[in-house]
Amino acid sequence: MKIWWRRILALLAAALLTTALASLAHSLFVQAGLKALGVEIPLLARVTTILRDFIGLLLPLGGVTLVALTVGFSIAAFLKPRAGLLAPFAYPLAGWAAMALALLLMQLAYGFSPLAGARTAAGFLSMSLSGLAGGLLFAWMARRRV
Repeated sequence: MKIWWRRILALLAAALLTTALASLAHSLFVQAGLKALGVEIPLLARVTTILRDFIGLLLPLGGVTLVALTVGFSIAAFLKPRAGLLAPFAYPLAGWAAMALALLLMQLAYGFSPLAGARTAAGFLSMSLSGLAGGLLFAWMARRRV
């Protein structure tokens, strides 16, 4: 029973890290887009915006992320014993794929990306790679300890 609690905690931590990194990427890409238009953003405004974006995205993006990672990590857990040399990469790759798929599904559902930071290829890649970090954290936290 203890292993399930560790996995649940690992999943929640991975979802939080993934959401935080995706939110950061979103904020930075939006700010870069504004800067490209000639808008000057003071440092304090940049930092405040990053924090406000995280707070604002925590529930909606965090919920999507939690569902996406739950599905991705479940599939990875099934495939990992069959993955051979790729087994150590199962959870990080699942996290990346889960976030990429979640971003694509949001784009299909709305007809555009509701996250402005993911509207460019670089922004999409950065936000989807946040799932890779979440997968690494999950793999580290959920591993069996001897």
